[in-house]
Amino acid sequence: MGRDMDDERLISKKEVLETMGISYGQLYRWKRKGLIPEAWFIRRSTFTGQETFFPRDKILERIARIVDMKDDHPLDDLAELITTRVNAKLRVALKKLERAGWLDDELLRSCSPEERSEEAISVWQAFVLGVLSRLRRVAREEEIGLVRRTLEAEVGKGLLDRVSENGLRLYLLRKRVASGGISAQISLVALANEGAIFDPEIEAVEHVELSSVLQRIKLDLMRSDEGEGESGSNDRSAEDGEGDGRQEAKDLEVER
Repeated sequence: MGRDMDDERLISKKEVLETMGISYGQLYRWKRKGLIPEAWFIRRSTFTGQETFFPRDKILERIARIVDMKDDHPLDDLAELITTRVNAKLRVALKKLERAGWLDDELLRSCSPEERSEEAISVWQAFVLGVLSRLRRVAREEEIGLVRRTLEAEVGKGLLDRVSENGLRLYLLRKRVASGGISAQISLVALANEGAIFDPEIEAVEHVELSSVLQRIKLDLMRSDEGEGESGSNDRSAEDGEGDGRQEAKDLEVER
């Protein structure tokens, strides 16, 4: 965990294009629109020269979401959606969370009754549910509660904005301690950036990319406006393509 970016967690540009079935032009168009961060384009020396790599999980999930949404919404709208801060006053329909696979009766009980309505919950509660849903296959019941309490302790402290601007991971950790001939395993939760270093005796059970959870909520909130903005989206898509040939030529020069 001490390395910033393990090679096995990277994927080459060629593999991205083949895996996701997209073109070079699309990839760099989305980069120019702000849909894919500049920092994700990692230049590495290989035996064939300089090549571009990406953080595997981040780029594949981001492209999958862009492909899923691009036919219904202009790229400029998606870029704004991904890069702007979260309006914490918005509410998320429970049916949307069910469709996302985030919701079941057990997780729903983690919502505070005083803040929950019959049909919707706050963005913050949706965020907590999204994190818990990604941990429930590996986390024990008491660890689910620990994660929830850890996140709830951050209410009002700007966590969502920090996630949106800088990206954070939530780490579920375990450590075995012994004293007086008695051994026990304790569970820990940490909020830290990628590449965080922990005690060698600590087991990193799982981590959650909090930015991907937040992004999914934003995109699904966008879906609540189905039908709005559809007219003209094709026109805007055509506009987006203008000049791509010239820009792609420039990008090719950079690649060389």
